[in-house]
Amino acid sequence: MGEFVTSIAETAMIGLASYTYKEVCLARGVTDELAKLKETFSDVKKVVLDAEEKQRNDPRLTEWLGKLKDVCYDIDDVLDEFAFTELQMQVMNNRGSVLTLKVRTFFSRWNPLVFNIKMAHRIKGIREELDRVAAEKALFPLEERAGDWQGVHVKRETHSFVQVYDVIGRDDDKKQIIIHLLNLRLKDPGVRDTVSVISILGLGGMGKTTLAKLVYNDKRVVKNFELRMWVYVSDHFDIKRLVRDIITSATNQNCGDDESLEQLQKKLQNVLTDKHFLLVLDDVWDKSEIGVTISKWLELKALLNVGANESKIIVTTRNESVTKVMESVYVHPLKGLRHEDCKSLFLQRAFARRGEEERYPQLVEIGDDIAEKCGGVPLAVTTLGSMLCLKREQHAWSEVRDSDIWKLKQEHNDISPALKLSYDALPPYLKPCFAFCSIFPKDYIFRSTDLVPLWMAQGFLQSSTGSQEPEEMGLDYIRQICSRSLFQMHEDSIHSIVFEMHHLVHDLAISVAQVECSSENFRPPSTSISHKKVRHVSISRDDLCMKEVRVPDYLLQLKKVWTILFPNPGDTVITNKPLLKTCFKRFKYLRVLDLSGWSLEKLPSSIGNLSHLRYLDLSRNPSLQKLPDSICELQNLQTLLLSGCENLKGLPKDIGSLINLRKLVFTTSRMDLPEEIKSLTSLRHFEVHSCSNLESLGEVVQSLTNLRILVISNCGNLESLPQLSPSLKALVISDCEKLDLMSLGEGIEGLLSFSISKMSNLEALPHWLQDSKPSLQSIRIENCVHLKVLPEWLQSLMKLQQLVIEGCPELLALPEGMHHLFALKELKINDCSKLGESCRRKEGQDWSKITRVAKVTIDGENIASSDD
Repeated sequence: MGEFVTSIAETAMIGLASYTYKEVCLARGVTDELAKLKETFSDVKKVVLDAEEKQRNDPRLTEWLGKLKDVCYDIDDVLDEFAFTELQMQVMNNRGSVLTLKVRTFFSRWNPLVFNIKMAHRIKGIREELDRVAAEKALFPLEERAGDWQGVHVKRETHSFVQVYDVIGRDDDKKQIIIHLLNLRLKDPGVRDTVSVISILGLGGMGKTTLAKLVYNDKRVVKNFELRMWVYVSDHFDIKRLVRDIITSATNQNCGDDESLEQLQKKLQNVLTDKHFLLVLDDVWDKSEIGVTISKWLELKALLNVGANESKIIVTTRNESVTKVMESVYVHPLKGLRHEDCKSLFLQRAFARRGEEERYPQLVEIGDDIAEKCGGVPLAVTTLGSMLCLKREQHAWSEVRDSDIWKLKQEHNDISPALKLSYDALPPYLKPCFAFCSIFPKDYIFRSTDLVPLWMAQGFLQSSTGSQEPEEMGLDYIRQICSRSLFQMHEDSIHSIVFEMHHLVHDLAISVAQVECSSENFRPPSTSISHKKVRHVSISRDDLCMKEVRVPDYLLQLKKVWTILFPNPGDTVITNKPLLKTCFKRFKYLRVLDLSGWSLEKLPSSIGNLSHLRYLDLSRNPSLQKLPDSICELQNLQTLLLSGCENLKGLPKDIGSLINLRKLVFTTSRMDLPEEIKSLTSLRHFEVHSCSNLESLGEVVQSLTNLRILVISNCGNLESLPQLSPSLKALVISDCEKLDLMSLGEGIEGLLSFSISKMSNLEALPHWLQDSKPSLQSIRIENCVHLKVLPEWLQSLMKLQQLVIEGCPELLALPEGMHHLFALKELKINDCSKLGESCRRKEGQDWSKITRVAKVTIDGENIASSDD
């Protein structure tokens, strides 16, 4: 319960600092209580970072932080009610003349006297609880660390020694590193740098340090380099400390603590000048301010450039950004071990004496399963194997195999602390985003278009300047976590990202989220933890459908739930109406509600009582014909998903009251789009799916002047596109067989991403894409079976970074000017037999056009990189 308190506390503090609501007219008693609450909370917040770090050695602190977190959530809830009432008043003042009588009557029911009395009572209760938490602070020796947002770290040291026979399955990785280490030459002989960087990139616990040790101690490496040095960097990239440690490693002599940086620099240059050296910088991080930055790296690099030509630096890191900052000439992505290697390593650790495993064939069989569960992570294999080393009872091994490894007792150097390093180093704003992912099942394929709105609904995406769109911020957050190897990216298409989580990383997310994020289906969390702490619930659809139609006792004990999700929808239909009723009546603080595939014929009007609701998924309810007018009372609503509601006749007339609605996914049986959509002035993301009768988008899309993403799919009768808004950044068109793309007169100058798929009548790309030359970064063409040629003007897209072509069997060749696309980083060709053959490495006639491209993939095989 003591995780990511800093982020939640900061959100609560921001809310308390801005509680002046002009429209609500708070009574004096309310403002006084808020002021007292803010003063106490501000004092407590100063020690939160210190408490988060010290809780590892004091379980009482974890309990104290859990209490504080509960108060933070309560503060957030009450401030959200103030903000919601303020929004309602704004709607009434700004749109009162156009609202229907029914909606105006709802707004007029608000009684300021009753509201102030109720809120004063609630705030007083929260303040009294906070006072109790604040009083307990004195029980702990906590230091104020206000403003230190760099996260918590666990001290760790490394060395260059390794037992070679302890290492299994890294021969090929070692070979590749050594080849680059001994044979790599600088690309430009005129460059003054005498030293180049090779990076080993991978997840915590994957064995980066071990691999670096193998290379460092290899006989060929020892012979090749006149001087070898090993320095453990960790999260604090301090130049003076690093210089001192490099000197110590090179000379085996300690430097004086009183020596200035100037003195140390001169000493370092004396040690390195004209020496052919190898330096290992182990475990480099990119944490802002204290991590490696471009300026810090250039400063250190200047001191190291006095060595002989072809000196090398090996860097191990979890962060892709580090490899870029340090200008790595070769990056070796370290992947998981093969299963056979995992099994061998496990048996080596579990059976201390060679050959002993032959006496325990049943244990070997169970060990095989355990090794499989470890997902190729050597540290996980080593941990579990060592734990079972002294146990020969079959039930002991079976318990490990059949249970969640994160519920096993963990020692100091086990897998939990190893992976926890990566989590602890995350900036505070990323931690709740990462933990939230625990409510999805293992092997879940995440899509940013689904996940980012969920993060946004929880308030995780807060811009300090207000200049960045939350959707852009969410994409940036995903890329940051991917660069730290906690997410494994599959695809990045500028406006959307597809990724997954390694099993062990998913377990880590469960560990840090603990009881707040419950994905236990109907199995309650540990009885030692109060149910009131559960905020996010995900339930397996399959498991739900197997239960009898009632509300489980576990859910009836929950009170302050923010999220109810049913991930992995598939074709499963839910008909548990008692559960639906409970969601509406009991969970009044809901921010996310997933009702997709619930076979709804009618949405209860009580939906309007969920004033905190920001995300509502009504997808795949084909019998739903009408939305209640009360949905227009949800001024906080940001995302409304109506895909697969093909019998929906339209939208309520007052839908424009949803002044915060940013994403709408829509299906209709009509021939045109409802005019009411025009009034959704905050809409950023609009999707139209499976509208079989839709013939025209009319003026509806044109009127959405703030639209950023437009997706049109499976609209078989749609014939033309209207002139699109210049604000549009991404356009996706799929399976619209009658659509004449050439009908659009002008393109969009600011378009960043264009995707087209399943357009069987498409023979050439639309000419208006040329209007996006100054901005276009990504083009995806998929399953356009009659596309025969790419236009010559493609070479003029000077900012194009990604070109994906899949399922285009008639496409013969790339345009002649492809070599002019200097920004192109990725070319992917799949299921295009003729084009694929033409682009084959060195042999294909188009190979010379793409030799500059950093990543070329043909039918899943990576055939080129820019340093070829």
